[in-house]
Amino acid sequence: MMLCEKCKKNNATVLYKQTVNGKSEQFALCSDCAGKVSFGGFFDDDFNFFGSMFEKKINEREQVCNLCGATYAQIAKEGKVGCPKCYEVFADRLRPSIERIHGNTKHVGKKPKDAVVRDERAEKLAELKAKLSEAIAEERFEDAAKIRDEIKAMEA
Repeated sequence: MMLCEKCKKNNATVLYKQTVNGKSEQFALCSDCAGKVSFGGFFDDDFNFFGSMFEKKINEREQVCNLCGATYAQIAKEGKVGCPKCYEVFADRLRPSIERIHGNTKHVGKKPKDAVVRDERAEKLAELKAKLSEAIAEERFEDAAKIRDEIKAMEA
């Protein structure tokens, strides 16, 4: 998580870039502070440039990953995602590209042999947990106890 560089209280959701006389600066801001950024300077509140009307669009365009600080613009420019959290933060924008490139958003290729075993165990555990819930709902407590023991053995 990245804190707002102005108020130091809220999570930064906007990356504000400012170039003055050829010198560029970059600030990570929360949505409240980003709405107060003005032409006059970083902390000048006399003229609200962004205003509440544009705040949502700017937040969406310059949303920042709260783990690595990457923006969607950086990801698009570099062609690579900053960290695993970026896939969650920018999911709506990344999904179309991933589908276009790979044809799907779920892995459908080969898996390592031990992954197949893990998947089968996970499926069996899920099945047992469903049976346990069903047995409890039907008040078949002896069956539920046996299923519970089987689940514990598999998880151990």
